[in-house]
Amino acid sequence: MLEGIFDKIKREEVMKKILLIVGVLFFLLAGCAAKEEETTGWYENFKKQQQMQEMEAGQMQEMAAEQGHMEAGQMQEMAAEHSHGEAGQMQEMAAEHGHGEVKVTKHFDESLTKLTDNNLYSLELVVPDKYLKMGVNTVEIIVHHATGGDVPQAELTVTPWMPSMGHGVMQKPVITERGGGLYSVDNVVLSMTGHWQLQVKVAKDDKEDAAVFDFPEVKAMGHQHAMMHAPPPEDLDFSTMKMTANEAFHVTYQSIGGQIRINRIHSWELTIKDAAGEPVNDATVTVVGDMPEHGHGLPTEPEVSTMGVGGFYRIDGMKFTMPGWWVVTISIMINGVHDSVSFNLNIL
Repeated sequence: MLEGIFDKIKREEVMKKILLIVGVLFFLLAGCAAKEEETTGWYENFKKQQQMQEMEAGQMQEMAAEQGHMEAGQMQEMAAEHSHGEAGQMQEMAAEHGHGEVKVTKHFDESLTKLTDNNLYSLELVVPDKYLKMGVNTVEIIVHHATGGDVPQAELTVTPWMPSMGHGVMQKPVITERGGGLYSVDNVVLSMTGHWQLQVKVAKDDKEDAAVFDFPEVKAMGHQHAMMHAPPPEDLDFSTMKMTANEAFHVTYQSIGGQIRINRIHSWELTIKDAAGEPVNDATVTVVGDMPEHGHGLPTEPEVSTMGVGGFYRIDGMKFTMPGWWVVTISIMINGVHDSVSFNLNIL
């Protein structure tokens, strides 16, 4: 009986141990599974994060590439547009002003030509009398773009200047536009012989440029030394009353104080009337004396002043230094009309 009880107790203890061992094993197995599941979840999360980072990095690269491509394309387009714009502007300017090649335009064989200092304009200067002389002169200036084409409606300024003396003139030249880039310059008064310049300034559409025409030896009446010792013509007219060359004025002179003598400063009285016989008052009058046989002029610079109404003028400072044939030229300008007359004198 007791032996059966002990066997039963042993069996129960064994069962308990077995159950304990099974429980421990189950617990251990459950813990390992949880650990594995925990480890697997962390790894998967890590992989997901890595994949997300790789995706984000790829997207950033793609976006950067696209942005760089767009910027490069925009830069290329901007450069192309800028280049095309500049080329278009240059083409338009060339089309407007010529073919684009800077050059001097010349129409007349005996004219003087200059490019302005900054190569904006080509200037052609024509002296109708072939040379400048002491006294009143007229010149013509043709203005072109340096790349070709006329320059109408420009603001033109002409300044006579004597560089050796450091001065210009009292009276400003009168400029008249004739059309087609042609400008007439009247009343260019050169008060003495020597080295003169005509300083020309052209301005149009906010563009200004200048050039200088040089005349190293302006002479009295423009006579060259080759005319020295030339005998006077046999048919010289010694009249003291004459019409000007273009018949605009009638001019009379007389010496104040009687007969003209050499080496004596004296004065003249001048009367100027228009073609209709009406007195010409307040005209610009200049006087130039010349001795053609010797190629020199007066030693003085005569001054002209008005003597009230009636077309009367007074010339002071007349002096003839040698006997022989002299020529005195009177130049007159008023209201845009310019004309001159020459009187022959035989000084004893």
